Formats: sequence, C-alpha cells, structure tokens
Amino acid sequence: MEAANIEQVTGNGKPCEKRTTQVGLLLPDAVVVFEKAEGSAVNLVGKAKGKTARQSIINPDWDFQKMGIGGLDKEFNAIFRRAFASRVFPPEFVQQLGLKHVRGILLYGPPGTGKTLMARQIGQMLNAREPKIVNGPQILDKYVGESEANIRRLFAEAEEEEKRLGPNSGLHIIIFDEIDAICKARGSVAGNTGVHDTVVNQLLAKIDGVESLNNILVIGMTNRKDMIDEALIRPGRLEVQMEIGLPDENGRLQILNIHTSRMREHKKLADDVNLKELAALTKNFSGAEIEGLVRAAQSTAMNRLIKAASKVEIDPEATEKIRVGRDDFIHALEYDIKPAFGTSSEQVERLVSQGIIIWGPPVASILEDGELFIQQARSPDTQGLVSVLLEGPPNSGKTALAAKLALKSEFPFVKLCSPEDMIGYTENAKCQMIKKVFDDAYKSHFSCILVDSVERLLDYGAIGPRYSNSVLQALLVLLKKEPPKGRKLLVLCTSSRRQVLEEMEMLAAFTSVLRVPNLSAPEHLITVLEETNCFRKEEIAKIKRKTEGRRLWVGIKKLLAYIDLARQTDDEHRVYKFLSKLEEENCLEGM
Repeated sequence: MEAANIEQVTGNGKPCEKRTTQVGLLLPDAVVVFEKAEGSAVNLVGKAKGKTARQSIINPDWDFQKMGIGGLDKEFNAIFRRAFASRVFPPEFVQQLGLKHVRGILLYGPPGTGKTLMARQIGQMLNAREPKIVNGPQILDKYVGESEANIRRLFAEAEEEEKRLGPNSGLHIIIFDEIDAICKARGSVAGNTGVHDTVVNQLLAKIDGVESLNNILVIGMTNRKDMIDEALIRPGRLEVQMEIGLPDENGRLQILNIHTSRMREHKKLADDVNLKELAALTKNFSGAEIEGLVRAAQSTAMNRLIKAASKVEIDPEATEKIRVGRDDFIHALEYDIKPAFGTSSEQVERLVSQGIIIWGPPVASILEDGELFIQQARSPDTQGLVSVLLEGPPNSGKTALAAKLALKSEFPFVKLCSPEDMIGYTENAKCQMIKKVFDDAYKSHFSCILVDSVERLLDYGAIGPRYSNSVLQALLVLLKKEPPKGRKLLVLCTSSRRQVLEEMEMLAAFTSVLRVPNLSAPEHLITVLEETNCFRKEEIAKIKRKTEGRRLWVGIKKLLAYIDLARQTDDEHRVYKFLSKLEEENCLEGM
C-alpha cells in the first residue's frame, strides 16, 4: 500500500513523497484506489478500480492505405463503424452506456468479390490474437457429438479469458469461411441425424446464449445468404450483414492499381497501358477476375519471349525486355477471362447478327421508345424496374429489336433467358433457372434481361390449350419485384401471343407494351430490298411495278429468308422466283 508522509501533508504545501507501508491513517478526504493483481480471479468495477494499462484495439503499425482492398472503402467503413468503433473506447465508458459490442459480421456476395480478403485484413488490422480461421466443412465430424465439440473448442480460449479478466479481456476473432455449410436453416437438411441442426444450436448458444461472451468477434462468409438459418442473422449474433458486391468503375481502377503496382515499380508495365480504359472495359468483373486478367496479360507477355522449337528456350535478355502492354490486356479480355456475372454478348449479338433494317416508321418508333425506356431504367430518379413487352406476329423481328435495345443500353449485365436453354427441364428446374437469372442481375448496379418467347417458356400449346402455371407464377412475381435499393433492372420480353398473355393477366405486369408489326406496304418492301443489296436497280424497279397497288403482309425475318433464296437463283429468274414465293405464302395478294 502506498501512503504519504503526514508531516509533509500538514506542511506548507510542499510536495508529498509516496512510500510503501503496511499501516496508515485514513483522512476524511482520502481516496482509495484498488489495483488488480495479475492472474487474480477478482474483477473490479466502479470508479475505484484504478487506471489499468489498456492496449489499443487497432494495431499501431497498421496503415489503412496499404490494405490492398480495392473498391470496398464504403463497406469497410460501415463495418468499422458498426463492429469496432465501440471497442476503441475504454471499458468504463462502454459500461456507462450499457453497450454490448457487436459479436458477429456476415459478409455475403458473389464469388471472388473480396470477402475472404476483407476478413483476413480485419484480423491483421486489429491488435488482437491471431484469428482462428476455419472452413465450414471442417467443423463437421462423423462421430456423434464431435461437430458440436469442435464449435465449443473454438470458443474455449475466449471463455477462459472472459472469466479471468472480465471487461479487460482481449478480442478473440473467429472467421468462418463458407459458413452456409454448417448453418443451413434448421429442418432443411434431409435425414434423421439432425447433425446440422445441433451444430447451429451450439453456435447460437456460444455467440448469444445464456452465458454470452463480450470478447469475441465472429466473421462469417458465404455466397448463399438465403441458405443460412434466420436465427443466426438477428441482432446480437451476426447482426452486421454486409453485401460485398461487384466493384464499380472506380473500384475496378483501385483493384487494377493494386495488382499492377509491382509492375509499375519495376517498370514492367508498358506506357500504352491505360488503367482507366481497362477499368471501363472490365464491366461486371469481380476482384478475383481482375487479378486473373492481370495474370493472363503477364503470361501473354512472357510467352512472346519463349522460343518453342525442338526445345523450349528463353530469351537471355527476357528480364530486361519484358513489358506488359495494352495488347496483352486486350488479348486476355477477349480470350482468357470472362466475367461470371457479365454480358452474354455472344448469345445476344447472335440474335441481331444480320443487323436492324429500319423499313418504316413502326421500327423507328420502337427504337425511339426503346431509347426512352433505357434512359428511364438508367435514371437515378426513377423506380428500379422497367419492363417492356415487344409483341407482334411471328417472324416480325421482335427478338432482333429486343437484342438491339439490350446491346444499346450498354449495361454491364445483359443476360438472355431463352426457351432453347431449358429444353427438357422440369417445371421446378425451369423456375429455378429463371430465378437464378434474375438473382444474378440483382448483383449488378445496371442489368438488362432479355426474356425471349414468353409463351414458349410457359409451355403454351394452342391445341388443348395447356401451359405451365408454376412458370407463369414465377414470371409474374419476378416481373413485378423491385431490385435491391440502388440497383436498376431493365427487362425486355418478346411474345407472338398477346391475347394469351392477356388472358393470363401478364400484360399488367409490364411497364409498357410495344407492337412490332409485319411489313404492310410495297414501299416497306422496296426499302428492305435497297438495304440488302441483293437486287440491281432495274430489278428493284421491276419489283416495284409488280407490287404497286397490291396488299403485302410479311414478317421481316421471313422476307430476309426469301431474299437469301433469291441470291441462289440465276439473274434471269431471280425477280420471278422472289415474287412467286411471296405469292405462294400468301404474303402478296392482289392483281
């Protein structure tokens, strides 16, 4: 015990020297301060517990600028505010507020977006014990009760320190990768063992049970948030749920800077590489895919300096010559790396491979209205969902026009939902496939879905008639469902059966319905013939004379097929063959 000399206290204000003593006199204004001995099982509370040495939760050597996490600044700031801000303050202050620290964080989102990287960096940022990183499947064990025991072992060290040090206990971090493997919704796993259910129960009890701990932080990561038991994500457990989505253009630029910094430092990056251009070209790329793109570009550059004849030889000056240039990145974009949630450009471009012929005012009007719908879907002031139905007779070019609008939108995510991709699917499998297309679209900030031949998706048959009610209900729900906040979705559908959709009450689900008609006037036909360059001027003039005053009714797709047939005919009989086919198919009447 420390005490002051009584003679100095009653003197002329001279400073008091402290000394250690076993016996002392308590004055009326004496202040007693208790200090806890190291290893003591007694926990002190209140104002008289003394100033215990407290270690900062943030690693003093940590540099936030060197985290190596690109495009996730907003998410990281939100996690720090929710999970760590309270841990920066002294325990006494936290007790005065009656505050319980956040004990759990759930990071979810598409694969490769940086969930594991962020969890790893959080562990390094904190001045805490080495994080315990465990994959979900590692918890499961074939022996009865061992899976639950594995959960208890993860928390044993934190429990022991909580009992020993109380509020002054250090932070224990437990990171669960693929947490959906062990925390599926209870009752959803087939079988009578109930192993998954008891594992979930054990984890819930440890995070926020009767004897809950205040010195733990559980970080869970998953691609399938929908599979996790709801009790695990309520407040008090994994209450901070952060979606780690696909990076925007600025985020992609940050990621490219991170993965090319070493090349720039050693002057291995060519001067013609513009990272801003690459960030614009890598729409819907995840962080892992951008890293893969850089690796693919590096491998292309290295391959130029390898001679493979009878044996593989490396240019002796390769280390000095090698420069990763723009062409290497473009080659990697075209041939090596494709985004998992990116544009289905090959499929959509195939639908409009022959181009769009503006044969009359109806087509021009559809394209003009389509531009307005694209602007409406892109605008931040409008609702997040815009759905348009292009309906008209068969072969009128609805799919090509929808594909043209989808590509014209230049949205990062453009996906084709077509009946040809679901041949032989059961009703349930078809519903799941359609739902997956929409779920993937919600992960991008701007998305466009092209649903081709809605009546074919519904298995509609005129003889009967019959259709799939399950698919109908799924489409009705998805066409009316608003995307998550801040996301924009444009849905373009095509159908040749407007009356059928009207009877199914589907037309009300669309923002607008656009009519795509057939060609109905000879001048429409002449415009198409002039655009295709199949007939000579004198032949077009002859066709114009033959069709003048006659009734025409033909779809642009069928007309282009007749023009292709005419190309195979000799010059002398080309016009006759073309007109006779129109008459045979009742596309041209009169005379």
